[in-house]
Amino acid sequence: MSHRPVSMTASTQGPMADPVSGPAAATELQRCCDTLERLTCLTATWKGLDPTLIAGSVLDALLEMLALDFVGLRFGESTHLFSRTRATEHGGHDPDGIRVELGPWFGEEPGRWPTIVPLAGEPLRVLALPLGTISDTGLLVAVARRAEFPSQADRLVLRIAAIQVGSAFREIREVADRTRPIDHRPEPPTGAALAESESRLNLIINSIPAMAWSATVDGLVDFANQNFLDFIGGPYDEVGGLNFYRIFHPDDMAHLLAEWQDIMSSVHPREVEGRIRRADGHYRWCVLRQKPLIDADGSVVKWYGVVLDIEDRKVAEQGLSDAKAALLASEQNLSLIINSLPVLVWSARPDGSADFVNQSWLDYAGLPAEKILEWGFLDLYHPDDVEGMVELWKDSLEHSDRTLIKGRIRGADGAYRWFYFAGRRLTDANGVVRWYGVNVDIEDLQRADEQLRTSEAALKASERQLKLVVNTIPAMAWSALPDGMLDYWSQNLTDFVGLPSDEIVGLGFYQIFHPDDLEAMRTAWEEIIRTKRALPVDARIRRSDGEYRWFALQQSPLLDADGSVLRWYGVIVDIEDRKRAETALEETKSALLASEGRLQHLINLVPGLIWSADGDGTVTYLSQQYLEYVGLDRDLALAGAWITALHPDDIERLVGAWTDALGAGQAREAEARLRHIDGRYRWFLFRASPFYDSTGHLSHWFGINIDIEDRRRAEAELRRSESDLAHVTRLLTMDELAVSIAHEVNQPLMAIVTNASTCLRWLDETQLDLALARQAAARVVRDGHRAGDIITSIRALARKSPPLMERTDLEQVSQGVLELLRGELQRRDILVKTDFSPGAKTILGDGTLLQQVILNLIMNSAEAMAAIPPARRRLVVRTHTRDGMAQVDVADTGAGLDAVDINRLFEAFFTTKSEGIGMGLSICRSILEAHGGHIWASNDAPRGSVFSFAIPLAAGVGQNVG
Repeated sequence: MSHRPVSMTASTQGPMADPVSGPAAATELQRCCDTLERLTCLTATWKGLDPTLIAGSVLDALLEMLALDFVGLRFGESTHLFSRTRATEHGGHDPDGIRVELGPWFGEEPGRWPTIVPLAGEPLRVLALPLGTISDTGLLVAVARRAEFPSQADRLVLRIAAIQVGSAFREIREVADRTRPIDHRPEPPTGAALAESESRLNLIINSIPAMAWSATVDGLVDFANQNFLDFIGGPYDEVGGLNFYRIFHPDDMAHLLAEWQDIMSSVHPREVEGRIRRADGHYRWCVLRQKPLIDADGSVVKWYGVVLDIEDRKVAEQGLSDAKAALLASEQNLSLIINSLPVLVWSARPDGSADFVNQSWLDYAGLPAEKILEWGFLDLYHPDDVEGMVELWKDSLEHSDRTLIKGRIRGADGAYRWFYFAGRRLTDANGVVRWYGVNVDIEDLQRADEQLRTSEAALKASERQLKLVVNTIPAMAWSALPDGMLDYWSQNLTDFVGLPSDEIVGLGFYQIFHPDDLEAMRTAWEEIIRTKRALPVDARIRRSDGEYRWFALQQSPLLDADGSVLRWYGVIVDIEDRKRAETALEETKSALLASEGRLQHLINLVPGLIWSADGDGTVTYLSQQYLEYVGLDRDLALAGAWITALHPDDIERLVGAWTDALGAGQAREAEARLRHIDGRYRWFLFRASPFYDSTGHLSHWFGINIDIEDRRRAEAELRRSESDLAHVTRLLTMDELAVSIAHEVNQPLMAIVTNASTCLRWLDETQLDLALARQAAARVVRDGHRAGDIITSIRALARKSPPLMERTDLEQVSQGVLELLRGELQRRDILVKTDFSPGAKTILGDGTLLQQVILNLIMNSAEAMAAIPPARRRLVVRTHTRDGMAQVDVADTGAGLDAVDINRLFEAFFTTKSEGIGMGLSICRSILEAHGGHIWASNDAPRGSVFSFAIPLAAGVGQNVG
């Protein structure tokens, strides 16, 4: 309920409600039309957007156009709620608080929703509407504090918005529900074959070294494989639907969302890089790859993709950006090292038929392995290239141990791309001959140099690309023969040790290790060779500058079908920082053990009485100081006799505080008197703090009792000093206002003299008029009472007496101060207004002290407006009640408060005035805290400041009785 401010200089008039005028109605209608037009234009921007961006745009628009405090949108049966909350000068409503209040209603039909929901004692008006005309399509909820919400115009705008969003959502869902492409296999598997196929597919998906996922046509994730879930350390619900946005790094989210939106709208898949949160909370760089599943009409019905961890590559790229590519390894080593890279890797039998293709091959072709193996891969080659490629392949099989071919391969989207084929024949220890090769996508390179490139140039470009990949992997890579003789080191490793490759190969690598680690390293490597099992080994390696750093050496054998080692591959990872951390941890543990002995000694030196208890509150330890102070035996005290040392008047209160701490499981403190061995009681501060073990169980309580006897005596003396200082401040204020007070007293006295003379004149026999004489006498009585009230107020402010706590009306106290300061404020050309809300504002307090607080705040506001033009000087005094408190606000139009000073205004001796001593506001705070209240200050809009204080209402005030 709003209240019209009343100017003290204006005549009092009754309230009058103005009817809505014709022009006002026309303005409201025009505003509604503009809103509808803007809402209609908004839908034109939704083309190609996913539900997330559509929801965000309509919620932002509604929040602004309708001045809402909260607006939410939920699609279908999803539990996710898109929402927006208006920010205000006081911080606005807590979105989580609003969701909690509205939560129980989301399962109800819109027609069953409440129209008003309370939040923090304030009513919020609610309007819930279904999306479109089908309620299960979704729900639109609008919340506002405005008393007139929802108006007819509000309902119209919200209903049209709900229809538009519902229509857009249904269109997206219809696209998502399109039928999948027809399975063109001549005999799709059924029964046991189908079950076996599904089992094999599930095993492959959950075993591939990548995080696989799929999404609906509108971008909602509907599947994540086990590697993905293991990586994020959570169930599918944490990435399903739109929840996958939450795992992105906040700095990458906008970029990733924009890329994903563009990919879906353009149906042009590409690699996107970003950081994803791992199960341990760390973010790691990943590359996101995706491919659309196209139906017979060429429309997307599904998205499939993988997420590959490239954190190590990113780290390596930063450190190796200036490294030069070098041809240091044979083509065979290069091909085998990049076996896990995103290229098309294959192997073939001596007759040229394929017996293996990697997952990248299958993803590119969009076909199962059986369609590519044997000679099926020829069906994917471009018809113009097949004959020449087969001829070259057969010639290589018969006359060479390697093959180099270039040709075009058809992808899953039907498009042909140029690839570079490189293969080599290898014979394992059992004499088995196999061909190993890789097909590298050179489409972009082919297009760029189409007129200049030859088959030999394409081979060299591909070779450079492969070598660059090897030398930028995020570790120092190496390979060795089955007998452990090293035959390859990556460039970054040779750069690190500063030795040429020919000095390291074979057994020369031992020279780079620290002499103290050499024998252990040799023994471990020989054991690994003998057992054919990988075993991580830590050792120090000498850098080119002579410094040794710790490294972890990891290796893995490439085994043939018989379990024999064909080759060893490994990486060397720098763990110097980890080793240093481990050393520091051991040192810390030793220091901790050494400090435990000192801790026990320190406990007995702490200037306080130390104690502890178990989780249920039973005292288990009392320090030696404690026992000596109360004069009790340890066993007797721990048996419960410690409580006998408490003052009888404090036992119930202290036990109640201890019980409250045990129930809450939180730290608490209380004050009580403790008997010394000599029989004297002294005040102590009892502090208790809980201790939780690693499982979260409250296992112990630790506490200390601190002697505060001297502090309490000092506080009592301080309160007496503050009372004296408050009295002096009132006298100083009275002295400053002496002229204005004299003027206020003089006015009723002069009026008494004038009215008395008038009364005598009407009593004269020559012009006798008893009625007029009686009126003049009545005015004499009225002005006499007015003068008496002013003098009473002045005497009350000037007297020095103990505080008198009685039922006091804050509104009357405020009126009394304004009457006293009327002349002073008029002299300063300040226009005063009051805004007293209806209802009793009775508190339990000392009226004189509260007059001093209000007088101080009003005079501070008057001084704050001294530098501004008189026409802009406004002072508003408001009183109202809220949450069981009576509140007084004093607002001015001065320069406002400095943000740095606002938190120190109520400190003693802090002042912003050149002549102030900084005690006025500090005394005000002390007076209000003694009344159980508090005071604060803030800047007002558009200018000025507001000083406010609140005091609890007296018992029975503001309560309905009956």
